[in-house]
Amino acid sequence: MNSMMSKLANKMARANIVRLVLLLALFIFAFLFIQKLSYKAVVFIQMPSELERGGPKKIMAAAEFRVMQSREVVKSSLKNALHLSGTREVAIDADMVDRIKKNLYYKYDPESLSFELEYFDRSKEYAVKIANAIAEAYILDYSSKLNDITSKTLQMMYMKQLDAEKTLSSANSRYEKFCSEENIISLENDYALLSSQYTQHSGELAKLNAEISIAEKLAEKNMIYRPKPSSAAYSLPARETGAAPETRMEESEENYELKKKIRDSEIRLAMLKRKYTNVHPLVKNEAALLDILRNKITYRTELAGALKTSAPEPKPAMPGRNDQAIELLKTRRNAYISLINQCEAQIKSYPKKKSQIKSYEVEIAKLENILTAINKHIDATRISQTELSDNMPRIIEASNGARINIAYFDLSAALLSLFLFLMSFKVEAKALLLKENRKLANYKNVVADDFKFKVLGHVNKGEPLNFEDPSFSASCFAYHQKDSRQSRHVGTIRNNITGQLDRNTGVAFGLTSLNPSEGKTVLAANIGISAALGGQQTLVVDFNYKTTCPPVAEYYKASNDYGITDIVVGETPYEEVLSATAIEDLKLISTGMFPPNVHKVVSSPVCGEFIKQVSERFG
Repeated sequence: MNSMMSKLANKMARANIVRLVLLLALFIFAFLFIQKLSYKAVVFIQMPSELERGGPKKIMAAAEFRVMQSREVVKSSLKNALHLSGTREVAIDADMVDRIKKNLYYKYDPESLSFELEYFDRSKEYAVKIANAIAEAYILDYSSKLNDITSKTLQMMYMKQLDAEKTLSSANSRYEKFCSEENIISLENDYALLSSQYTQHSGELAKLNAEISIAEKLAEKNMIYRPKPSSAAYSLPARETGAAPETRMEESEENYELKKKIRDSEIRLAMLKRKYTNVHPLVKNEAALLDILRNKITYRTELAGALKTSAPEPKPAMPGRNDQAIELLKTRRNAYISLINQCEAQIKSYPKKKSQIKSYEVEIAKLENILTAINKHIDATRISQTELSDNMPRIIEASNGARINIAYFDLSAALLSLFLFLMSFKVEAKALLLKENRKLANYKNVVADDFKFKVLGHVNKGEPLNFEDPSFSASCFAYHQKDSRQSRHVGTIRNNITGQLDRNTGVAFGLTSLNPSEGKTVLAANIGISAALGGQQTLVVDFNYKTTCPPVAEYYKASNDYGITDIVVGETPYEEVLSATAIEDLKLISTGMFPPNVHKVVSSPVCGEFIKQVSERFG
């Protein structure tokens, strides 16, 4: 043991030398750390959450920080911090701007979109002013650039809108001019009218060909051709029967029906115009139908005039009357052939007109879609401009004071020196531990040999645990840490106490000490838990009325409202104040209310009788 102690002393001497060297290094690095000491001012900026199609826009923190470090923002912040109205009064040095840029740092939180701007300077007041001024200058620069972008975008969109409106107006003009030149009101209706006229003229031509064939055959046989009232040659005068009245197209039955339809259509159109506007589809359809009917009757009138003009003047009845009828029929046939050719030409031109109208309609539809898209873009830009003006970066916490900056290299060196300096005490700690163990061994020998007391065991004081459990407190290591060294020591003490009690024919024992805070309550609580876990009926009675430490009830998670005071002073049976715990074999009687005189409670006969009763009950 003596040789071990001498070696330990040599180690401690060498440790002292190393400790002095480390202490010197600690002082040197601490001096350098103080020399490099500066102040840090922090400003918190809330960045905007700009929405896009794919979700929230990703704020590029590095790009925004480069904007904050730009010369324009730094110069603007210096003007605000130094209260300069312009650069003519005081010229801002470029080195000053570069120095400020080097002392700027940032931290960014992408979840909360918060931007932490840091500025370091040896002057505390100057650091606060510059940090706040840079944040304000950045927000002003952000706002001005955003307004410029939105203004330019709106200006460009307005120019596109004007060009699109001009192009659309030109296309509509060309479309209207084409329809006016081709006399197109409704292409489908015109086509239907032409088809109807073509069919009608073809039928009339077939009838004329049949009449001509009959007249020619009768002429070959020298027979007189007598036209029917429905025939085209019926208008020729006859010697035998007199001249037949000439048939007029205007007064025919078909013209009468057309005039009736025109009159009805005009009445319906007038009624619709009273009820709807001129652009209503019903009004447009009725107007188109009226135009078709008017064109139809005009066309028939012109046809009748053409036939009347082309027909030869009737001559008195002569032997060659059949020749006159045949000539009249051929003249009318030629007129119908001409009309049929005109209808065929117009019908053949229908696909071309339709394709041209379709091209005009497609072009106008495209231009209208483009104009609609431009208008939507303009509206969206205006809404976005309003939203962005409400969603600008803002200072959520300005810098009110600067904190001391830490020089990390010098601090690390100083901390390393301090760590090594403290580690040098490890040898001394081991030596002290050996001394304590030696002292404990000597103490056990003195207690056992000199005082003739048997040492039942010892428990080293450990680190307190810190957790919550509904059954027992964290200090009850005999319950929570059954395999720990302290639990085993408590088990050893319990077994030794049980052996002593068996020999002395007693079942109750007490724990006490001369000084407070020596661990009596914790030891008693853990011995009770150890005994109950061993299968013994155990009762823990708390007589400690001191308030320097928690009662046993707090360790056992039990009530401390009733206890010994109620048994002795209130003469309450102990069964009524008996408290159960999380272990079935473990019961507790707490102190209860604080009595006027603790000594009288403990030394009263009622207390002795109580101890006798519980000894018999839990024996």
